[in-house]
Amino acid sequence: MRKHFLLTISILALSFCVKAQNAEQVFKSAVDKLKAYKNIEIAFDYQMKNAEAGIDELMTGSGFLQGDAYKINVAGQDMICDGKTSWTYLTDSEEVMISSVDPEESSSPFAMITSYYDNVTAKFVDNGNASRKSIEITPKGADNAFSKLVVVIDSKTLDLKEAHVFDNNGSEFIYKITKFVTNQALPANTFTFNEQDYPNAEIIDMR
Repeated sequence: MRKHFLLTISILALSFCVKAQNAEQVFKSAVDKLKAYKNIEIAFDYQMKNAEAGIDELMTGSGFLQGDAYKINVAGQDMICDGKTSWTYLTDSEEVMISSVDPEESSSPFAMITSYYDNVTAKFVDNGNASRKSIEITPKGADNAFSKLVVVIDSKTLDLKEAHVFDNNGSEFIYKITKFVTNQALPANTFTFNEQDYPNAEIIDMR
């Protein structure tokens, strides 16, 4: 689930230029624009659905992204990474798991979405709403975190409204963006773990 969140957070940050000739070019233009931001602050409503398992969960999330660093709060987790070390705080168990970031497999949202740059197919799909455009993105190959992704944008303003992630187990993860701010002057310690903020947490160091 952690990988779903990080991947989709990066998708939520995309702003699409529908003047591109086809959907795949639109997607690549969006990735290029995403990488150009110094940093991003984002907030979103989140819903997980799986009809077969009888799951329909609603919650909210928020966070910051900057290069290989990120700080995300969602689903009872604080996920913090400075690009070299990651910290995951679990609210229910009051545990903080510390691990090193594999330079070959960066978990940052920016790096993850960039990895799909040349490995997806994309097409416009009819959502029955003239004021919005939908793009369906499908990864190539079998080893992927999701089976397809559908993003919904406003036809006039080009603002991103929704992202729907479909995994290989029949689950759908729906994200509706509520806040999007770029290129802020963030504090130097934004992407580092501060033990004083979690005084009762058990530290589990897996490095």
